Amino acid sequence: MLPIYIHCFIVATILQFKPCHAHLFADPAMTNSPKPSKREATRKKVILAAIDCIYRDGFHAAHTNRIAEEAGYSWGVLQYHFGDKDGLLQAVIDYIFDDFTNTLENTTLQGDGLQPRVRQLIDVLWKLFSRKEYRVSIAILRNAGKDESSSINGQKQLTRWARRTSQLWHELFEDTIQEPQQSDTARHLLFATLRGMVDEINPRNVKTKKAVKLECDALSEAITYLLTRN
Repeated sequence: MLPIYIHCFIVATILQFKPCHAHLFADPAMTNSPKPSKREATRKKVILAAIDCIYRDGFHAAHTNRIAEEAGYSWGVLQYHFGDKDGLLQAVIDYIFDDFTNTLENTTLQGDGLQPRVRQLIDVLWKLFSRKEYRVSIAILRNAGKDESSSINGQKQLTRWARRTSQLWHELFEDTIQEPQQSDTARHLLFATLRGMVDEINPRNVKTKKAVKLECDALSEAITYLLTRN
């Protein structure tokens, strides 16, 4: 039996995620993005540096001066683009959320059978939850909420992401959901279990790929059963 993990974080997952007979993952080479402006390039470089610092050194050790040094800029440049540390952390949260959104918007599921679709969804979410950005977003939301002077509203972000997650779920399984309460239970079980499984192996990989696959297979069977039982 799989362990059920309860976690306060609702990860960002999003829109327009519907089954079709297409490749599971979009080809990055097929997307043509305009060249970013100097301002956009600078902001992105700082945001990526902040993600690296928080992931590597921890939330409290990732001071703005260290982030600026990592990005190759002065604190004045960070202040110009983000205002203060809260502004930078909010930009990091928004970047991670948008990145997850874009990943899922460019993802399609193969087949019409429910369990294969659930299994593919698990694979997509597993990849997202396994990324360092996931852990960084948790660190920011957890720690920002402890500081009363912080302008980051962690609960607001969680509510925003939960709403998106719910919307995705109902769009994806709208043709199979018969009992809304069972559907909500299945959704909570899926996300909580995947987050818990990822927390077990991050940052050290203590499980084999075979073990992870077996657990994901079992989870897809459990979710399918919850969605289809009378």
